[in-house]
Amino acid sequence: MPPPNGYHGLHISYRDFLGDSWHDSLVDAHADDSRIHALVLESAGVHMESTVLDVGCCDGRTACNVARMTGARVRGITPHPGQLEAARTSAERQGLAGRVRFDLGEAGALPYPDQTFDAVLFFEAPCHYPDRVRVFAEAMRVLRPEGKLAGSDWVLADGAPDDVRMHWGTRISKAWAIPPLGTVSTYAREKAQAGLVVEVARDLREEWPVLRGFVTDPSMQAQVRAELKQTADPIRRLVMEGALVLGEAAAAGAFTLGRFLARRPPRE
Repeated sequence: MPPPNGYHGLHISYRDFLGDSWHDSLVDAHADDSRIHALVLESAGVHMESTVLDVGCCDGRTACNVARMTGARVRGITPHPGQLEAARTSAERQGLAGRVRFDLGEAGALPYPDQTFDAVLFFEAPCHYPDRVRVFAEAMRVLRPEGKLAGSDWVLADGAPDDVRMHWGTRISKAWAIPPLGTVSTYAREKAQAGLVVEVARDLREEWPVLRGFVTDPSMQAQVRAELKQTADPIRRLVMEGALVLGEAAAAGAFTLGRFLARRPPRE
């Protein structure tokens, strides 16, 4: 069940253009990235004795942050060889290779034995897979009893009218080469369908203005459109077009981030 090749194939080029902070929702404030990470880690109860899996680890930046913030031992998994190389290089450069390891593999077929991890984390990863129930079921399989699945992801807003969600959902999927986005409520149902006990399924806008880093201001959108007309580089154009779509969808109330926590049931 590989995710669309377009997104993962372009990731390294996006990273070169936007820098290491691009992946967490194109937010321009590192503080928001760190706050999301802290919320997710706290909810999952990650500590220095924990064994943690970061699903869809991309360039490894978040997995390394988790290890630094908690002292936990972290594994990261990505389906893209270029991301794997970047992640391993990053961990070596930061002196974290002894506590952070990276593997090549799919979220829907994790290459780990049953009940391996205390926590499975995801940061904007399940939205890239067409069968999220399978991804969540695999997460539950590798969790120990009472282990936690925690993370954040791109979602469409539950409160938006159906036609508005459909319009912006289609545009986001095309711009970012990803499957149709879910909502907070569909994520909760999919986790329950996978056998997990859902504890938190929340629109992050309820906790703080998480969308402030998107291109939602009309004057800023106009500036990006003007620059886009002058830009010949295809990768730069893709990034700018994607940023515009997310910002416009957020401004329309159709796009947001969700935060989630679920746990594997105890042994029967």
